Amino acid sequence: MTAGNNNTVVLVVEDDDAGSVADVASWLHGRVDGWPAPDVLLIGVVVGELFDNARRHGSPPYVIELVLDHWHEALVVSVSDRALHGPGPWWPAGGLLLVDALSERWGVESQGRNTTVWAEILFES
Repeated sequence: MTAGNNNTVVLVVEDDDAGSVADVASWLHGRVDGWPAPDVLLIGVVVGELFDNARRHGSPPYVIELVLDHWHEALVVSVSDRALHGPGPWWPAGGLLLVDALSERWGVESQGRNTTVWAEILFES
């Protein structure tokens, strides 16, 4: 399912079988069609790593949200999931180190059993 306006788009993956990485990549490419190739690649890597992180450490539903901030020339990508375990300390490993290197900033928000990992990507004007 996709929802949104001109500045926000959302994809909800209801279960593990419904949303493969290829399905998410296809959805994403439909949203950034026509953008500069380097930006598309950057967004694809960040979304892919955050989605993979959610699938490894959480459970469905997975909610991918892209929010375009025209004022700051940025895109905020967030992926939410249902945590398998209670909140605990976060140490960036593999994929999150890549997200850290490619984004302006990133973070984790936990509320109850829901976890959201987000990253802000800045674009050069």
